[in-house]
Amino acid sequence: MNRYLNFLHTTVAFDVADDAAPVFEPVQRFFRHLMADRPVREPTFRITVLGYDPDTDVEPAVWDVPPSIVRRSNAAEFNFDAHVVTAGGRRRYVNRATLVDAPLDVATDNTFTVRITEKSTVQILDFVRDLVIRHEENAGTVVLHASGVGKDGAAVIIAGAKGAGKTTTLLSVLRRPGWKYFTGDKLFCTLDDGHITVYPWRDYPYVGVGTIRSDPRLEKLVRENVDASIDSYEPGHKILMDPDIFESWVGAEFSAEPLRLAALLLPEVRPGEPLTTWRLTDGNERWAHLNKIVDRQVDTTFFTWQSHLVPDYARFYASLAELRTALDTVEMIRLRGTLDIDLDVLLSEEKEPRS
Repeated sequence: MNRYLNFLHTTVAFDVADDAAPVFEPVQRFFRHLMADRPVREPTFRITVLGYDPDTDVEPAVWDVPPSIVRRSNAAEFNFDAHVVTAGGRRRYVNRATLVDAPLDVATDNTFTVRITEKSTVQILDFVRDLVIRHEENAGTVVLHASGVGKDGAAVIIAGAKGAGKTTTLLSVLRRPGWKYFTGDKLFCTLDDGHITVYPWRDYPYVGVGTIRSDPRLEKLVRENVDASIDSYEPGHKILMDPDIFESWVGAEFSAEPLRLAALLLPEVRPGEPLTTWRLTDGNERWAHLNKIVDRQVDTTFFTWQSHLVPDYARFYASLAELRTALDTVEMIRLRGTLDIDLDVLLSEEKEPRS
């Protein structure tokens, strides 16, 4: 089976063996909005997908190699440890669930082989997502770390530090009519006719137990379909949710359609305190806030398998500088207090700072 993931400047070709097709299906389902039977360009990367039996597909000596930390995450499901073996211009990352055979440098060899099991899904999703993201950075696409909503061809994105209230703000906006889920974690920016166009990127939602318990329907969905032991967790504990379940709850399936960036919200949750809002008008302050949410490979060096593709960032920083010319088209609004947001009202208010 041949399938192609097409996104902006990147095409990933998957050649899936028959014995791997059933366990590859969740990966294909996750990326289904970008998958096609044909490539839109010459493939950037070619990945052969095979079934995996670690007892027969790995030389016994590999298991004697001390394991290395390849990936560490706040979500344990994304942790990846592997026995790493380099030989013949290739590097293999091997554990009992997954085997990734990668080139040392994709500039000279763009082929990968992965062997997968039913326990591989999250690891392979992370690997493919990372491959696309780093290639887009190398091609000059600016990646932002933010969630977002959309309406009438425009996107409003939400950003801030951990615990700032991003998810609370997102869910509050989605309770209002007309607004739809746009992106949960990252988005990609291009400059078009003086406006910033943003492309959504699907992720696995990582939602706090306190947020889940605040909505009886979501709590029921999580208990029945994700984690039956939700009652044993503290409110600050986070649960990785299947994106299809999350999107069914918010009432809008993910779409890969790009939108024009209209506004950036910067929330600061303070429960019980009345909501205050003010627009940021100082150019340097606005530029600083945009830079805070730029996602760079250099900030995520715990991905040791990125060594086959390390962006040089020449085009990336040139594109980032160009975005500054379009910032006047983007509202930037700080929110503080109880984050119950009527976004239509907020965006229609006067543009002078207020509290």
